[in-house]
Amino acid sequence: MNNLQLEVLRRRNQRELVKMIELDINSPQETNSESTKAFTNSFNAPVDIHSPEQSEENGQKCYNRAVQRASPLGTPKDTIQKQRLELEDTEHANLKRGTLSNGRKYSVRTDRKRFFFPPEWKLFWDNLQNDNQRRCFDILLNTGARNKECRNIKKEDIDFNRGTLTIKVAKIKAKKGERFPVPRTFKVSSQFLERLKGYTEHLKDEDKIPFLTNSALNLALKRILEKVGIKDKHMFSVHNLRKTNGNWLKACGISGDDIVDRLGHDHETFRKSYSSATIFDKNDRIMIKEILGDIIDYYLDVKKEILGDLIG
Repeated sequence: MNNLQLEVLRRRNQRELVKMIELDINSPQETNSESTKAFTNSFNAPVDIHSPEQSEENGQKCYNRAVQRASPLGTPKDTIQKQRLELEDTEHANLKRGTLSNGRKYSVRTDRKRFFFPPEWKLFWDNLQNDNQRRCFDILLNTGARNKECRNIKKEDIDFNRGTLTIKVAKIKAKKGERFPVPRTFKVSSQFLERLKGYTEHLKDEDKIPFLTNSALNLALKRILEKVGIKDKHMFSVHNLRKTNGNWLKACGISGDDIVDRLGHDHETFRKSYSSATIFDKNDRIMIKEILGDIIDYYLDVKKEILGDLIG
């Protein structure tokens, strides 16, 4: 075995050891400081790859000894996780604050159901500062797509003849057994479709629609909400526009199945995360139809057509 092969084997063994310890991180065993030291010494032990006595067999023996001596909880990852979970109360009832191991502060919202009511959205929209912001927030609201999904929309994903949009770079739900993104295609309003033509007018089919970063959009969101006097601005993020789209469609009588297919949710997530349609009044629904355009009528007309076919 040559020197290069020995070094490759050593590094592979190191990576496998780290993976094994991370997989055992939730083991109920007590932390063993002595075995941790033994593991660290074995892990960091110098290997003379130029020595003629070094062999694959010896390398495998070192690997086996290190595995036997390693403590399942012998890594600093536990400390980091505990620090992340120690959240403190803030001046806001639904906002917690924590500290990372590097001292950086972060916040966690305990209530993620906040969305825009139509008057709030109009006030927010009228105070957007430039076309870049308007384009991005327009796409987020009218598609209900996640920020990453919106950033990856290409001109070729829009069917201007059928009035549909396909989200190809979708979220992979690994916990539910998905290994690849599941694309979804849905109808958009004729008004939004015209704006999409303007957004993509000078793009090639394979070009993505220009989109601001998540940080830039969140910064603009918080600044404008503060400017227009939204008191619980701390409860908003870019993701709230996705909640807004789903809640508005629900308020206007669109079926849960249609909303789930459109947003890429499952029914349980939709049921838990979206409010009752009864919290909106008549004026809200009128404003929603003005903002979202004829997509509401499209869904309702299809429902009537299906019912008519069934009755007839």
